[in-house]
Amino acid sequence: MKAPHAYALLLMLGTLFLTVPSCRSVDAMVESGNYERAMALAQRRITGKDKKNPKLVAALEEAVNRANERDVNRAEYMKRGNATDWTEVHAIYDNIRRRQDALRPLLPLYDKNGRKAEFRFVRAEELVIEAEDRAAKQLYAEANELLENGRRVDRAAAREAYLTLETVQRYRPDYLDTHDLLQEAEALGRVYVAVRVENQSGAILPRGFEDELLRIRTSDMDDRWRIYDLQPRDEDDYDYRARLVIRDIQISPERLSERSYVDEKEIKDGEEYVLDENGNVAKDSLGNDIKQPKSVIVRAEVLEVLQQKTALVSGSMELYDLHQQRVVDSEDLTAEALFEHYASTFRGDRRALTPSSRRRIGNKPLPFPTNEELVLTAAEQLKPILQQRLVASRRMM
Repeated sequence: MKAPHAYALLLMLGTLFLTVPSCRSVDAMVESGNYERAMALAQRRITGKDKKNPKLVAALEEAVNRANERDVNRAEYMKRGNATDWTEVHAIYDNIRRRQDALRPLLPLYDKNGRKAEFRFVRAEELVIEAEDRAAKQLYAEANELLENGRRVDRAAAREAYLTLETVQRYRPDYLDTHDLLQEAEALGRVYVAVRVENQSGAILPRGFEDELLRIRTSDMDDRWRIYDLQPRDEDDYDYRARLVIRDIQISPERLSERSYVDEKEIKDGEEYVLDENGNVAKDSLGNDIKQPKSVIVRAEVLEVLQQKTALVSGSMELYDLHQQRVVDSEDLTAEALFEHYASTFRGDRRALTPSSRRRIGNKPLPFPTNEELVLTAAEQLKPILQQRLVASRRMM
């Protein structure tokens, strides 16, 4: 009969050792003012338990009541000031409401000794509604002041007004004329960018060069505040001009170079007899002739023809403020189109060819691209560089 009693005692002591540290940690959090963590830990430990630990229940009770008292006092203190930040007051009351709502599924809360926890709840719903009204009114006034500056061509103020009005709508979706003011703020904060290509290289650009260069997706660049136009009209309709200036086009002569080289490889080719020290064919234990793979060196002479031609297009992207009449951003841009083709023949043993030589064998020389074709290829390579630069220039607008 002693064994079951000993087992029960050990189980009780084990449970006690596991529970005491958790109670102490919750108590320590409460005493240090870390109420939110104390509530979360205590609530997690007692949820779903039929017999709730008295110390954890007491700690949860203390943490909730202290946190509510602290937050209410802080909000009341802020409301007594001349410049109350109602968004912060609302955040405090909303935190109280969420805290109390999270606790309601446990109520009424009794510990295993039958003691009922007494929570001093705050009528947070009414306080939240009042703070929402005050915050919406306060932010609406701030947005109107910013919008006045926006109407005087202060785009930063107009954009800030837009963000402030969005916050108003989170508190009160249909507050006064917020919807109309949002549209106005967006219009005042937005800039329009005319994108143009200008040739200062002295060379004649091939037909389709500009079209190819500007065949970029404006959807990857446009955002709420910046709209790019790749087919601009009168610049009076725009705020900025993004100008791609082509300053130089260099086209190399057609280059044809030849070289010959030898590929050499040791391979296995058939079999040969193994000779003993007397020069006779060696035998195995059964009297059979012994053979081994025969190694031979094979060679192939490769004649290679390399065709090369390049086009280098260089210039810069300038962002020009049409209102201030000045360049606000500039960066050099360069793209190179390379035509390179190998044609090879060989004589000798094909087995000697390396993988790189084998890939080129059989290729025949190709017609060189025209200057216009190569410059258009350079435009294709310059296009993503231009788009990336246009996106990067948004910080200046």
